[in-house]
Amino acid sequence: MVKVKKIISGRIESNCYIVYDSDTMKAVIIDPGEDGDKVIGEIEKNGFKPELLVNTHGHYDHILSDEQIRAKYKIPLAAHKYETDMLADPQKNASAMFGEARSVKTPEMQLEDNQEVSVSFSKFKVIHTPGHTKGGICLLFDGFIITGDTLFAGTIGRTDFPGGDFEEMKKSLEKIKKLDPSTIIYPGHGSVTSLANELRHNYYLNGNYDRY
Repeated sequence: MVKVKKIISGRIESNCYIVYDSDTMKAVIIDPGEDGDKVIGEIEKNGFKPELLVNTHGHYDHILSDEQIRAKYKIPLAAHKYETDMLADPQKNASAMFGEARSVKTPEMQLEDNQEVSVSFSKFKVIHTPGHTKGGICLLFDGFIITGDTLFAGTIGRTDFPGGDFEEMKKSLEKIKKLDPSTIIYPGHGSVTSLANELRHNYYLNGNYDRY
């Protein structure tokens, strides 16, 4: 059975997710964030066997421990092709602003919209959701979606950072709104929610974009 474990990583509490098979413990690591030691500790404690590392986007609070995780488990990194420059540039990924100037080597897998990625125990669909960053993506598994900083419980990701675009964000939200309302949402920050709940209560999913 495919399960999801959330690990809160770093100073601004980014959500790292470990999607794993409860029988084999094979796993995909998503957005390990700043605290690689904490994430590795959870991997080791639970006996997870990482196969792939994925970034939903290239901001520092989601990527700072990418290289540590890659080196430890010798696994490939996947990210949208539009995030490659951001990952590599400490100014663009904002790590330099916080005294942690860090670059991430080119991902082995450069993802595109609607691409289906298979691992040993599952598969997921890549949904390109620009708005927070140019190459932001959501990862749609069977019954749940990992939304990065596109959609949160009750709100959406900021669009006023470099690479952000509110008009693109609106289009991305329209994509998400078309999914099955029962879809569980695992956001890049904050609590887990559901699409049904967000359709009822999230101002931005009701088309009221003027408030942002």
